Amino acid sequence: MGQTQNTQSQAPAEKTTGPDVSREIFGGILEYDNAGFYPGLELLNFIFCAKPFLPGDGEQVQISRRSHDFARRLVWDPGFVQNDRCFEVLADAQSAEAIRHLLQCIQLSIPNLKGDPAWHRAHFFPYTKSLIHWDARNKKGDETKTGIERKYMRGAGALVYRVICNDPDQSRKERIKTGLSNLYDNSESSSLENLAAVLLSKGMNDLTPRSDEVEAEKTEVFGDDTDELFRDGVANILEHLQMPSVSRVKALINWTGFCQVIMQHNRASKYLGEEPKPVICDCGAGRPQLRRASQRALRDFQAKILEAVDMAAEGKQLAKKQRERIRGFFWATAAAIGLLNAWTGRRHFTLGIDLLETNVMAATQCGAQLSYERFLTDWLYGRCGLVIGREAAQESGLLNDFDASIFEENSEQLAVQMQASGLLEVYSDATRMVGIGGVDLE
Repeated sequence: MGQTQNTQSQAPAEKTTGPDVSREIFGGILEYDNAGFYPGLELLNFIFCAKPFLPGDGEQVQISRRSHDFARRLVWDPGFVQNDRCFEVLADAQSAEAIRHLLQCIQLSIPNLKGDPAWHRAHFFPYTKSLIHWDARNKKGDETKTGIERKYMRGAGALVYRVICNDPDQSRKERIKTGLSNLYDNSESSSLENLAAVLLSKGMNDLTPRSDEVEAEKTEVFGDDTDELFRDGVANILEHLQMPSVSRVKALINWTGFCQVIMQHNRASKYLGEEPKPVICDCGAGRPQLRRASQRALRDFQAKILEAVDMAAEGKQLAKKQRERIRGFFWATAAAIGLLNAWTGRRHFTLGIDLLETNVMAATQCGAQLSYERFLTDWLYGRCGLVIGREAAQESGLLNDFDASIFEENSEQLAVQMQASGLLEVYSDATRMVGIGGVDLE
């Protein structure tokens, strides 16, 4: 009898998975494989390949996935150019080579990649609507067959798509609908769009629309400050019509990654019953104290994510690799979008130029400017939780441990970078304005 009781007490714990834990903490699947720019690419797939267009809460979504496997194989599968399928479309070997080189130039960036990617690892940047495509890969056991399935688009984009669709502010949702409807207007008859459409038609695409299980059943809208931040930023980005379409698309992809990094940090902290700590950004002023504080903040944030994962998986078996993949989403996405200084080595939070432009577009409406001080304090700190200048450092309690001059120099260095990039105009010693396109104050 005693032996039976001992056996029962040592029964194996219930198993859980990384996606299940991630959904509990963050509302969706955030893993290393779908980090970086992939959430934005997945979001565009749902927006432009699903019907109805931006449905309301509870409406069923049907998505028509397209793989672009023909064009991707043409570029990144060395043996594919000899395939008879190629010359159903291409006139000769010379035209195939020319198109290959053209398509190589529109590859979606894969940061930290060494060597050429496999064809299913590479995606096209969505410069035109026909370049938007889903994941695809060789089927196991048969390299000649392709399957349309999730590999790098694992649900992070589905989560923010649902955040947009479930926007309780109907006025803002209509602004987003209009902005998305106009996003590709100027490229619909371009040569690149015509070429992409032909190549797309030769690839594997869904014959009939289908529901997506992840979007329908495995995403949860929290309705918190991060969701509101994302919606406000999307509405403003899409309305910057003075910017080329590609700039708005790029900003939308960067904004998606940025908000999900902020979301992951904030929701991990709140899952633990704590208030999120500020993101300390070192903008290159050269103060070692600031650099060390930023490095320490990065380590602390990643530790906080793992702590939340362990709490969600308490009493259950979760593979160590899956645990690390959830943390990997945070640092890999931050590095890809320019919120970290590097992929490896001693890393710290910073603000790359592309991410700065994205935040200026998200913070301002078309034709409007914002004072530099308000941009730092009200937007980057108040809405996004980033500490750069003195006022934000004071509000977050950092001046108890640091000299105020450190943050003053930090904000001045950022101003120099923004002015050089055309994101900030200096009208006088007391008037510095942030905006897009050099809008006149009058």
